[in-house]
Formats: sequence, C-alpha cells, structure tokens
Amino acid sequence: MNTKNTIEEIRLANLRLLIEECPAVTIGKKVYRAGSAAAVAAKCKTSASYLSQILIRFQNPSGKVREVGTDLARKLEKGTKKPIGWMDIKHDEVEPAESEFRLIYAAMDEVQKAALLEHAKLISKIGKK
Repeated sequence: MNTKNTIEEIRLANLRLLIEECPAVTIGKKVYRAGSAAAVAAKCKTSASYLSQILIRFQNPSGKVREVGTDLARKLEKGTKKPIGWMDIKHDEVEPAESEFRLIYAAMDEVQKAALLEHAKLISKIGKK
C-alpha cells in the first residue's frame, strides 16, 4: 500500500528530494553544505530551522505537525527553479541509479555539468546511425 498519497506526504517526500539534489550554496562568506536543509533554506530564503522541523515531523503544543504548506511549497519551487506545482507531484519513485546520478550531478560545478551534457549527447547518438 502506498502511504504517500496525501499532498502533505508528497510535499514532504519532495522536500527530501530537493535537499538530496541541492548543491552547496554560498552566500557572502557562508557556505552551506550540499545536500543539507540549510542549503535549500539559503537558496529559497526561508528558515533552515523550520525545514528541519518539517523533516522531523515536529508537533507544536496543540499537536499539529509542521508541514510544507502551499505558500512554502511555491517558495521552495521558486528558489530551486522548479515549475509551479512541482512540489505537489510525486518525484521520489526513481531507480537507485538515477538517485545516485542526482547526487553526483548536484555536487558538480557548472563546467562539469556542461561537459556531462555534451557527453550524454554523444552517447545518445551511438547506435542511431
């Protein structure tokens, strides 16, 4: 049975995916580690503490669990340059190789990413002649 069928669970899974994909972020002299909630928060101009509370399913005194609401979802999409609505659609059901590729890609600089794209274009032409 799939337990990730509510919008709250989908957004939580996608927040985890954004964190996994996030490269290191430098703002001024401060460097936020790749793959961290702090890097996503810095990139999206939101609170790292709040993202951490969402990730650990923190409950406030009234018992309500912190969640990625609509406003935060749009803010995360904007900051990570994802299309509007991206946070509301499942993206976490990927093959292990794809997940590993995302981690490697997130750690690359722009020159490495461009080189990888060129290699991928060359590889995709093999066998099509």
